[in-house]
Formats: sequence, structure tokens, C-alpha cells
Amino acid sequence: MNRAAVALVPRGALAAALLLSLATPLTSRATSATASIPVDSELTLNGVGVACTGIGADARADARWRRYGVRIEFSDAKNEYLAGGAISLRDAKGRELLKASCDAPWLLLQLPEGAYSVEGWEPGTPAKPRSARFSTPTGAQQRVVLQFPDL
Repeated sequence: MNRAAVALVPRGALAAALLLSLATPLTSRATSATASIPVDSELTLNGVGVACTGIGADARADARWRRYGVRIEFSDAKNEYLAGGAISLRDAKGRELLKASCDAPWLLLQLPEGAYSVEGWEPGTPAKPRSARFSTPTGAQQRVVLQFPDL
């Protein structure tokens, strides 16, 4: 029975299937889904430490968050914090490292030394995406503020 099944497969079909299966992980990585980070929690995405926090004075004062080198903040036209933002983080070569969303105003990142760009958006709103470039800090935590003046 196995011989008959193999005999019915056209030449090149197995090679095409193999190539397709090898290409699929590369495609899915390039169009990765946005990971939703639970509030006041930490996790690792593609080797990058990520945390979501910033709601309430206790959360903002939590010592855990100081060890993250970069703090992405979402704010509106009045400089008030926005929750529910999402980002796409890219390295200096333009490779997407992660997509993440957070139901709090701060997304914290632990990154290797280097230059990065971030694009942020507020899902479900008419606000235009905002972007910024930054390098990892050598000292204190770096704030990267994505302000949405149309909100």
C-alpha cells in the first residue's frame, strides 16, 4: 500500500512540499502575531525581556521595573498616560524582533546593546501610528514616549 501511494506522487511534488515546509517558519516569523503581555507581569519574547506595567503609584514604584533598560510610554495630546497600546520593535537592520501589546501605559524592554526603532499604535482608535529610534542606555532607564496627539 505504501508503494502505491509513493508511486502516485508526481515528480517534484515532494521537493515542492519540502521547500514549502521550510519556507513557512520564515514567513510566519516575519508576520508574527502581537503578543498580549498581562499587566504587572514579565516574559521573554524572541530573547527580549518584556514587562507591562504603569497603572497606579505602587506599580510604578515597583523595584522590579528599574532593571529594564528601556521604558516605552504611551500618552495622549494632554500628556496623560494611555493603556492598551501595541508596538513593533525592530533592530538596526530593520528586522522585526517582536510585536507586543499592553493594557497599561508602560512596556519595558531588556535589550542587548544596540540601536532600535519602535512603532506604536493604539488598536481600535483612529490615531495614526507613532515611531521613535533609540539606542540602549548605558546608565539610567531610558524613556521613549510615543505621544498620540490625535487622541
